[in-house]
Amino acid sequence: MSTSTGKTPHKRGQRKNNLDIPQRFLDRLTPTVLETTHSSTLKADKTLPETLTLDRLFYRYYSARQAAGAAERTLEDYRKHMNLFRRFLASEYNGLDNFVPNRDVIRSWISSMLTVQKLKPSTINIRLRTVKAMFNWAMSERIIKESPFENVELLKVPEEDFQVISKAHERKLFNCCELTTFTGLRDALLMSFLLDTGVRIGECMRIFVEEVDLQNRSASVRAESAKTRKARTVYFGARTQELLVIYLAWHEKNGQAPNLFLNEFGQPLDKNWATRCISFIGKKAKISGVRISPHTFRHTFATRYIKATGDPFSLRRLLGHSSMEMVNRYVNQDVADVREQYEKFMNGGNEL
Repeated sequence: MSTSTGKTPHKRGQRKNNLDIPQRFLDRLTPTVLETTHSSTLKADKTLPETLTLDRLFYRYYSARQAAGAAERTLEDYRKHMNLFRRFLASEYNGLDNFVPNRDVIRSWISSMLTVQKLKPSTINIRLRTVKAMFNWAMSERIIKESPFENVELLKVPEEDFQVISKAHERKLFNCCELTTFTGLRDALLMSFLLDTGVRIGECMRIFVEEVDLQNRSASVRAESAKTRKARTVYFGARTQELLVIYLAWHEKNGQAPNLFLNEFGQPLDKNWATRCISFIGKKAKISGVRISPHTFRHTFATRYIKATGDPFSLRRLLGHSSMEMVNRYVNQDVADVREQYEKFMNGGNEL
C-alpha cells in the first residue's frame, strides 16, 4: 500500500475494471428503473416500416430495370407513361401520395383516356402495359400481394390497315427540300434513309458516322441503340448513298458529335425534333389522308419490302423485331393486293 495515498498501487498492464461510484447512486438503480431503460432502448432502435407510395415503388422499379440493362428508349417510356399516370392521379385523386392505387383507380384512368382524352385503344394499351409491368415486377419481388391490374383487361384494338406513303407522296416530300442548303440536304437524307432502311427514329438518331459503310451501302445499329438490345445491319439504296456523299463532306468539317444526323450547329438531333421536322415537311407538301411521320416511313418500307420479296423472315431481321407477330401484319395484304395475286393465279397459276 502506498504511504502517500493509502491505496493499493495498480500494476502496469493490469486491467482495472472497478468504478468508484457512491452507494447512494447504486441504490437508485432498482429493477424497475433498469427494465424501463432497457425497454426504451429497444423502442428507439426499432425502425418503423416505410410507407409504400406510388413514387417509391416506381423509383425501386426504375432502378431495377436500369440495373438489368434496359434500353434508354424503354426507360424513357417508363418515365413518360408514369408521368401521364401521375398527372391523372393529381387531377382526380389529389396525387395518391400515401398509398398505391387499386383497380378502381386503374379503371377510372382507362375511362378518362377513352372519354376525356379520346385516345385510341392502341395508345391506351401502350400506357397500360408500361404501368402494369411495374406492378407485375412488384408482385414478383413480393413488395405487394396483388396487382391493381388484376381482372383489368386491355382494350380490344380493331385491326387497322397500315398507312403507307405512295410514290407520288414521296416525290412531293423531296420536292420540298432545298438541296443547296444544309437543312434541306439533311432533311432529304433523313427521309431517304428512313424509307430505305426502315429503322426506328430513335435508332436512326443514335447511328454514328463511323457505322455507315458507303461502299457497301449499309449501316450498323448498335445493340445499345436498338429497342430490342440486339445489333443488326441495315441497307440503303443509291439515292441515299449520293446524298450521304455530300452530307458527310459537311459533317467532316462541321460535325461536333459522332452522330450521323446533326443540326446546323454540328450537334446531335433528337427523335422528337426529327419527328416534328418530318411532320412539317408533310404539311409543306400539302399531303392529306396519310400521316407523315417516321413510323409511317417504317410501315412504308416494310410494306414495299414484303410486296417485292415476299420474305417475312429477312424483313424481321431488318426491322429488328424480336418475333414474327408484328411482321405477320405486313404479310396480311390489303384487298387490292389480294386481287392482284388472285389475277396472277387465274392467268395460268392454277393449272394441275
